[in-house]
Amino acid sequence: MSRNNSFGVNESVVIGRDKLYPYRSLMGMINSAEWIVFYDDFNRDVATNVPSGWDAAIIDIGATLASFETSAAVNANGVVRITSDAASEGVAIYLPKQVYLSGKKWFMEVKVRTAAATDSEIQFGLTDRTAVVNPEDLYTTVAASYASFGVFDASATPVLTYDKANAGPVTNTPAGSSFAMANDTYVTWGLFYNGSSAAATTGELIAYVNGSEATRAGTRAQIPDNVLLSPFIGARGGDGAIGTIDFDYVRFAHQR
Repeated sequence: MSRNNSFGVNESVVIGRDKLYPYRSLMGMINSAEWIVFYDDFNRDVATNVPSGWDAAIIDIGATLASFETSAAVNANGVVRITSDAASEGVAIYLPKQVYLSGKKWFMEVKVRTAAATDSEIQFGLTDRTAVVNPEDLYTTVAASYASFGVFDASATPVLTYDKANAGPVTNTPAGSSFAMANDTYVTWGLFYNGSSAAATTGELIAYVNGSEATRAGTRAQIPDNVLLSPFIGARGGDGAIGTIDFDYVRFAHQR
């Protein structure tokens, strides 16, 4: 079964088991009585630097946020492009909706590329938006509760980072180099929560790279599942200008 929406996207709607991207299997891919789904292919105009449907943008001085329609220059059906001309400068955007995910399954997925895999900071996930002054507020200890996945400066290998009620961030790094980003190459990252409500178990929050499991969270007490959270994406430079970072799409699905 496939869906062809008004923004030129033609993709499969997964109803059964997806062997390539296992976290999609039996999960919501379209809105239904059981699932709420957000999907943005960024084939839309950007008004006041914020893509349509997003709540706000946090833009540092020297950084820019722009949209591009289908073209050879971006090699995608529309992207949101973040650029920076200095170290530690960047952009983050988040959705106006907040969700309460206690004991519920959800996944978030992005397709992204960068011109500087070892000199970029690219993150996506869920945040309680405690502070929204700087892009990194959404995925650092300044935010009381968050779960994010992506790369930090000086490493092309993405890491899973999570915190709850500012108890202190926990970082899980995938083993091996097969999950590392390459310059100017799109990668699909996924973040999946299996909805377990056990008091203390492992493996509830799982990160994926191109459909392969990369790493798992270790302590449920620090996974933010009992607070209101908003999906976000963000990027900024490492110790130098990041050049360009393109987000091709964002998908977020969760149980009602």
